[in-house]
Amino acid sequence: MSGEGKRIGGPQEHLLKQLVFPSRFEVLEKHLGSEIARLVVEPPAPTRDALESASQAAKARGEGVFLPFYASSGTGKTTLANSLSTFFPMDFTPTENLEGIVSFDELKRVASSAVDRLPANDSRVVPINIDHRESDPPSSTELSQIKRFLRESKVGYRTALLWPETSGNIAHKMASDFTAIAGTPAIRIPVEIDGPPRETWISIAQNTLQLANNVDSLELLGVNPKDYDPGEFPSIGEFLRQVSNDFSARRMEMLRETRKPIRLAIIFVSESPDAGVLMQLTNSSKFGLMDGNALLDATRESVVGRWWNQHRGLLTQMIVQLDARLFGMAPQTTIPILRRFGSESIIKDLTDLDVGASRPSDIKTSLRRSDFGKYLNGTARPTYETRGTPSAISSPAFSLLADKGFTSGQDKVFNKSMLEAIRIYLEGEGIAVSSSGAEQKLDFCPLIPDNHFEVAGDVVCVEYTWRKGTFLTNTNRGNIAQYVLQKLQNYARELGRA
Repeated sequence: MSGEGKRIGGPQEHLLKQLVFPSRFEVLEKHLGSEIARLVVEPPAPTRDALESASQAAKARGEGVFLPFYASSGTGKTTLANSLSTFFPMDFTPTENLEGIVSFDELKRVASSAVDRLPANDSRVVPINIDHRESDPPSSTELSQIKRFLRESKVGYRTALLWPETSGNIAHKMASDFTAIAGTPAIRIPVEIDGPPRETWISIAQNTLQLANNVDSLELLGVNPKDYDPGEFPSIGEFLRQVSNDFSARRMEMLRETRKPIRLAIIFVSESPDAGVLMQLTNSSKFGLMDGNALLDATRESVVGRWWNQHRGLLTQMIVQLDARLFGMAPQTTIPILRRFGSESIIKDLTDLDVGASRPSDIKTSLRRSDFGKYLNGTARPTYETRGTPSAISSPAFSLLADKGFTSGQDKVFNKSMLEAIRIYLEGEGIAVSSSGAEQKLDFCPLIPDNHFEVAGDVVCVEYTWRKGTFLTNTNRGNIAQYVLQKLQNYARELGRA
């Protein structure tokens, strides 16, 4: 099927292309939002005491505080400045960041906006962080504006103005100049801060890896924070940067291990109307992504389960490298496809059951409503959607085909029918497909998937398993896990990983 004139679309980026290991606060905040609080580790006691004293001084004196503080690069100054409400929820509101000029009007605007969002009885101190002026201390004019603002009676009096620096000399000069203009401050400035204790760095890195990607066991890909010695790094920033660099290099290495990125989708075709037990075997936030721990828990004592337990790192690598997904497919999706593209005997059987002829539009609609269809066109949601009860026609029709059996090559006929439907569907979605095939060896590796098609440079391999009855129930959880793990084992061997 030619991709000329078609848009490059389809599933979201391959999982390997999505994985990240942010090493700076700004990038972490972009990826995690409020979840970043789960990475924050309380600073050592001297730093805590200084920050708490700043809050108490502002409240006792009725005047805002100017708080220049310093630490070497990578210590975590930005993280600390943006986490005061986490460490001292009764004393500080969430931190505001001033990114423009430092003036009375700008400071008041930022503080007023923060106070307006608070309940009327909230008397906490508002921290304002000035993080864009490193090595560029305030001028005498700016210090005068800061003094005026901190004594302002509406919002300035309840503000802590944070000014982080890497140079202790600059921070001390800043504090001295401010004292000369505003008088002796309520607390000793500047404040020398310490980052999180070294013994916490490994757990911070582990949590960063998990939270930033919402995929468990990524340390098994070959870059494990436990393998790094925090004592070899001058700061937590340098530690995280090294782990991040190695993780990115490993991610790119895995992408290059096959000539083209491969995706794997295993589809359980049955009378089950929705994903059923598959929801217990897949990632809750990555639509359909296999959960290695859940698969092993379901069949740990089976032969294939024991094999994967001995190759746990490889299991994570295969799931990530194949962006491996699980989907169910119900009769209301498959029966219209088989009615149009099945063999003569299948079409006759379905016709005898009054299953009407399917138009291309029917095929497109049935696939578009399925979880697999949503995965293919990139509209999949983080959780499965129940599709409802199969119709009074499609369910008996599927049951009849199941009674006749899915063996003796019959499943290969079904698989070829599915590819014809997928071709129509992708064509209708305007998704460019450069090549496709059923039961054919890939031209760059030994794999022979049931279906394959290339979308946006990725080769999507689809493996179908046709099952009788409402198969996706908890009763079959172990059998499903075994089947999936065996498929993964086969792929690992064909790709030379095992």
